[in-house]
Amino acid sequence: MVPIETQTEAVRERALALASELELDPGAWYLQVLDETRSASEPPDLGALVRAYWELQRVTGRADLRDDWRRLADAL
Repeated sequence: MVPIETQTEAVRERALALASELELDPGAWYLQVLDETRSASEPPDLGALVRAYWELQRVTGRADLRDDWRRLADAL
């Protein structure tokens, strides 16, 4: 079984990569929090992850991203 920290770190990397690809505002609070926790080698903030995936799903309309933010919200 993969530790939750490893899973959320991978999810954080995916969120930041997609946000960059889609040219979301890097100044958005949730992206700043994710970037700061990555830079500090800290576990990702789940609230910021939920918000990032919610925004990614809103912008793209992708159902898989909706499933991701709902799963993350359940983990809160």
